Amino acid sequence: VHGLCQSDGCHGNEAEFYMKCASHPTSEDELSVALDLIITNSRDVPCIACCDITDVVLVFQCSERHVICLDCFHRYCQTRLSERQFVSHPVIGYSLPCAGRGIP
Repeated sequence: VHGLCQSDGCHGNEAEFYMKCASHPTSEDELSVALDLIITNSRDVPCIACCDITDVVLVFQCSERHVICLDCFHRYCQTRLSERQFVSHPVIGYSLPCAGRGIP
């Protein structure tokens, strides 16, 4: 892919992009992160927060596989960060529980 770098002092004109199958886990020495929880909403599942149906969603790894739109997930992350509610996980680092936890 050709283009023009927008960083000050750089005159590069070539970019490299890498694709990875979402079904393959990412190892710790990988330079890119597979965002396998962000998927196309082909089943038109509504967001658990705003009830909108968007084209791209995040699916939580809970047993119910709750779905949240990216805008609501962004707000959820910002709120939990300001409340210091991120949870330390020994394998994946800091993370958040499903936003649907506690919903009747």
